Amino acid sequence: MDRMKELAREILAEAKAKGAEYAQCTVSESEKKEFNVDGGRFSLMRTLFNHNVTITLLKGMRKGTVTINKFDNETVMNAVSDAIAAAESGQPDEAWKFAKEPVEKDFTDGAAECDTDKLFMRTKELLESIKEKHPTILMEQMITDHTGYTEVYLNTNDVQYVSKSGAYTFSLMYSAHEGEKNTSFYGSDITLKTLDKPVLECGTIEWEISQIEKQLDPITLEGKFSGPVILAPMALYEIVLSTIMGNFTGDACMIDGTSIWKDKMGEQVADPRFSMSFEPYNDDVVVRERHTAEGYETENFDLIKEGKLNSFCLSQYAANKTGKKRAGNSGRNLHVAVGDKTLDEIIGSIDKGLLVMRFSGGQPAASGEFSGVAKNSFLIENGKISNAVSETMISGCVPEMLVNIREISKDVAKDGSNALPFIAFDGITISGK
Repeated sequence: MDRMKELAREILAEAKAKGAEYAQCTVSESEKKEFNVDGGRFSLMRTLFNHNVTITLLKGMRKGTVTINKFDNETVMNAVSDAIAAAESGQPDEAWKFAKEPVEKDFTDGAAECDTDKLFMRTKELLESIKEKHPTILMEQMITDHTGYTEVYLNTNDVQYVSKSGAYTFSLMYSAHEGEKNTSFYGSDITLKTLDKPVLECGTIEWEISQIEKQLDPITLEGKFSGPVILAPMALYEIVLSTIMGNFTGDACMIDGTSIWKDKMGEQVADPRFSMSFEPYNDDVVVRERHTAEGYETENFDLIKEGKLNSFCLSQYAANKTGKKRAGNSGRNLHVAVGDKTLDEIIGSIDKGLLVMRFSGGQPAASGEFSGVAKNSFLIENGKISNAVSETMISGCVPEMLVNIREISKDVAKDGSNALPFIAFDGITISGK
């Protein structure tokens, strides 16, 4: 740690000596212990070490950034020179601003040290439990790991953050097989602070696996109709939440003026039951984002609160370019407020519609219009799940969906980073064969 701090100070001193008006650097190192399972069998165990240095500086209001993966003095000093050269070849932009208030803080998050034996035990146990409880499931790939991470951030305005963190991550890719029948693949992920419980009891992994098992005999829908669609957390993120962040509230769409919400601060953009926030300090988050790329300490913030647009997902640079307020963090650790009905109760209220677990489609338009295939999905008829469906298209418009929310579940999927419910939307176009 002391060497990393010393290296950061040397980088800043060299940048100032070469004419930079401002400089910041992040010096980090990590150690990852990883187990791989392919085709249901252990295939790899390895330990990976990584060193990383990112240097950002301003010279004549021109920004230069360089990233390297070595700590030796010659490489680092050459990187400073490269960053200076990158700045000198750029265009001046007065919107580049960074944290100015001096601060010195140390943080510790998650599981900084790895219990390798327990990680292997939980990995083996998870694989065996899935084989026993869900015999039709083929684990196409499972990657389990622990990553320990140490980072030093310094800038020339006397801002210093030192972070030590770690977490266990389980990433599963699987499908169901029975004879010549098989399903589309599905992925489940969870990040954990401890390995005190069997992994199959954490998050929504077992529920997701059990749904995939039910998709071996899908039907093909006929015709087209408009009806309610329940989006499971993954599909909710893929269709709705990522569109809100990327098309309506993020840096790029706000700077280029394509956001349809650019002038809607404080206005109702969604059903009053819908709230969407970014909460690095929520108790469910394993490893918190402690500071932004521009050196500001993070804080929770509401993007949409009770249906009203409360903020934008803007960096300091984008805030300066647009005249808006900088967001409290970089848009991580997403939480959507839950409702008051169970998923089963929501399904019970639908005469005909879909439960969509995954979505495959192109990037939604700037307006939020989208169209694509509902993957790993089920037909709902007369208040019950009836059949899995194949090759079914869904289309709609995200802003219209947000004001046509039917129900939000009190069931919530927590993966160690995000916490998302199921949401049912009315008026989605569903197209079969």
